[in-house]
Amino acid sequence: MIRIVLADDHAMFREMMRIALAKAGEIEIIGEAGDGQQLLDILHRVRADVLVLDYKMPFVRDFRALLDRVLQRDPTVRALVLSAFANLDMITRAADGGARGYVLKTTRLSSVVDAIRAVGAGGVWIDPSLPRKLFAEFQRRAAGPDEVESLDTSLSRREREVLACMAHGASNRDIAAKLSISQETVKTHLRHIFAKLGVRNRVEATLVFHGKAAARDPRSAAA
Repeated sequence: MIRIVLADDHAMFREMMRIALAKAGEIEIIGEAGDGQQLLDILHRVRADVLVLDYKMPFVRDFRALLDRVLQRDPTVRALVLSAFANLDMITRAADGGARGYVLKTTRLSSVVDAIRAVGAGGVWIDPSLPRKLFAEFQRRAAGPDEVESLDTSLSRREREVLACMAHGASNRDIAAKLSISQETVKTHLRHIFAKLGVRNRVEATLVFHGKAAARDPRSAAA
């Protein structure tokens, strides 16, 4: 069970999230906050696995400072940022503050559930609909270079880009749109990636990307 605290100043949005997460299973909301001060008060009383919070809330003058205070109190909690906006300043503040995920509010609720699960498992989740530059910047700052540099050096630059997108939840269609290539080209890249990493599917490749599994004997798989 992933225990989460949900922080957003819109009561209707929190209600929608409660409904969606109740259907998802394995996720429990143990606290809700409508502003920055309520959030800090709640985190004094409960121990969450994932903090799902809006970027802009009342009583939050400096978002990065808020994340700093949260992580000082509980270094084990993982922050997933929800935002209606996609700009470089927000992306860098969130990532530099220690956030492990960034999701736009325009995404599907099912994708938010996927993001919570990924972040709760220790991964990084980046909304695939973010502009490519912002996607890459959040990845660089949140995941750090070690996760990427630990990959097999035989991967080409394009293969690394495809793998990064896939590992952060993007479908073949999303990857094709983001990288301006065809879906068939994406599938070809994924087949090559699976073979080079010695994995059989997207799940195993994602684990390798996040440093959680060793590569197996080379085998190709359907992309």
